[in-house]
Amino acid sequence: MANVNLTIDGKAVSVPAGTTILAAAKQNNIYIPTLCFLEKIDPHASCRMCVVEVEGAKTFQHACAAKVREGMVVHTNTEAVRASRKLTLQLLLSDHNVDCHHCMRIGSTRCDDLDPKFCEWCFFCDCERDGFCDLQNLAREYGVDQLPFEQKHNRYPVDDSSVIVRNPNKCIKCRRCVDVCAHVQTVHNLAASGRGSSVLIGPAFGKPMAESSCIGCARCVEVCPTGAIFVREHKDEMLDVTHTYGVKSVAMADAALIPEIERIWPRQQAPVTLEQIVGALKKIGFKSVVNAEDVRAAAAAEAEKLLDARLEKGPAIVADSLAAKKLLERSFAQYEDRFVFMPSAVSVFGRLAKETLGADRTAAFGAVGPEASEVYETGCADFAINARELYRIMVRTGAEPNPQRAFAPDTIEGERPSGRYGKLLERVEWNRNSDAERFEIQVGDKTYQCAVCHNPAQLKNVLDADIVRVNA
Repeated sequence: MANVNLTIDGKAVSVPAGTTILAAAKQNNIYIPTLCFLEKIDPHASCRMCVVEVEGAKTFQHACAAKVREGMVVHTNTEAVRASRKLTLQLLLSDHNVDCHHCMRIGSTRCDDLDPKFCEWCFFCDCERDGFCDLQNLAREYGVDQLPFEQKHNRYPVDDSSVIVRNPNKCIKCRRCVDVCAHVQTVHNLAASGRGSSVLIGPAFGKPMAESSCIGCARCVEVCPTGAIFVREHKDEMLDVTHTYGVKSVAMADAALIPEIERIWPRQQAPVTLEQIVGALKKIGFKSVVNAEDVRAAAAAEAEKLLDARLEKGPAIVADSLAAKKLLERSFAQYEDRFVFMPSAVSVFGRLAKETLGADRTAAFGAVGPEASEVYETGCADFAINARELYRIMVRTGAEPNPQRAFAPDTIEGERPSGRYGKLLERVEWNRNSDAERFEIQVGDKTYQCAVCHNPAQLKNVLDADIVRVNA
């Protein structure tokens, strides 16, 4: 494909034809803010945060949707563009419950007075995303101090019927959650209803999440730019357990936490290690902390036995989370005779921690994902804590990652896999790509065609393989 030459903010750029202005800017480290855009998903161009000036165009162009042209000259940060983006933010915030906009602690709305690094210590704001909110960050970046429009104070009921909590009062109608639920997860649980300013995002027929077709994968939580949808937090209850005398609490720490912890930790300079996470959890009060990789190995050993028995009968579809199990049972019931539900790391941890370490209470620490739904629906562990929640816990307890307080994880007894199924039983990272990973494995004298699906949308295209593993 031929390249197109253009100029962005005075910088000569060459990108393949068909590239959007936003993608071209990203490839060349030029920042353009977005709120509704998601990689790998067709853009809506609805939030208007990514508008740019293109010389010769009569109006601003949406960078997420507008394609580059030969000789195009783009300006991404002019006064007019910034004024348009600030107006967009003011309109969004006028229809948003902005408990974070006016700091009750210092009695000010001036952005220069608000220091985000203090938000984690402050208990005045009640928004779970305070300090991690894209809308809040952009409001500070563009100096939205006063709202020139009449403030609409929404009073929509909060849906806390499920572990995934919806707060419509914080929703900015970006439709990220709708896109990921429909086009990547293929669940189609969330949709927009109503018109104009009365649009609401939620399950069909106004059902609560607990009664909807939600599978509890929490991918909508990952993409939400505000506090409109989140996994219910249990940090106070968990800390109470770790500080209770006579109760042995055991944690499982996942190295997948580290990239997110490093990303959101504003004062962290040196790389964070798993040993530092272990030290932080022990300072919080956990008596023992085990490595999630050891637990996954024990889960893989159990999965090998299940696959050995199943493959004698024919092809298999393998899943290791409650979300994937729900998806298969609801959307692919015609393949029921191929299902193999291997134990998840969280379920194996909950069992082994109590059997081999004598744990009274257990907590699994990992990146946002399906583990939370599994924990609270099956009771395989007592708590599921994601990276953002752990960050708040560490800041508020003074248990920050510290090279001087690093400990090796404790060992946990469990079987180890033989490895005969290769990477089929290794950790599967979720992504929004359209293509599954295909490969062959040799087990004994048999060769199997395999596919690892990193999201449910990939599953529909690979059901002809002998062994399919899906991550929801």
